[in-house]
Amino acid sequence: MTKRTASPAQLRVRAAFKVGQAFLVPLNGLIRKGYAETAKRKRSLPAGLALGYTLQVAIKHEAEGPVVDPSLVRLSDGALPGVSVPELRRYADRIELIHDNGNAGLLTADDRLTLCAYQVEKGYAFVNEQIWQRREGKVIVPIPEGFREDGFHLYLLLCNRKGTKYSRSNYLGYSTK
Repeated sequence: MTKRTASPAQLRVRAAFKVGQAFLVPLNGLIRKGYAETAKRKRSLPAGLALGYTLQVAIKHEAEGPVVDPSLVRLSDGALPGVSVPELRRYADRIELIHDNGNAGLLTADDRLTLCAYQVEKGYAFVNEQIWQRREGKVIVPIPEGFREDGFHLYLLLCNRKGTKYSRSNYLGYSTK
């Protein structure tokens, strides 16, 4: 039996798959929760849906190979309304997000916000441990001691108080020291 060699197109798809999967691995816990409702409805796996979306939308093919555009990645998918984000501040020991909560009375004011700081090159992510609700108008994520010099891609996710319904995640940008 002879071994078939992969075509250039197959090699390109395999490389994109590896890059997309490597990008999402540190975020797997968030993705599992953020895509749970959609995965149940579509009878699929949350990680598979996130990877499929990343492969279709967020992979850019460059001369040196495929790369993930972090601004196009989704960590959650759902119909819950998001928030408008007028102000994002980074301090030495924390990242602070202040949002407009003027419509909190019309929506569920006890929706929970999760701010995710993701350092792609070093492969780690962390989120706020304290529960922040929509009505509070802010989210604060403390930056652990050894990571204060790093830059982070920031994502915002909202879920209902039970954690069963999510909004689409928002990419907030890249934060440097």
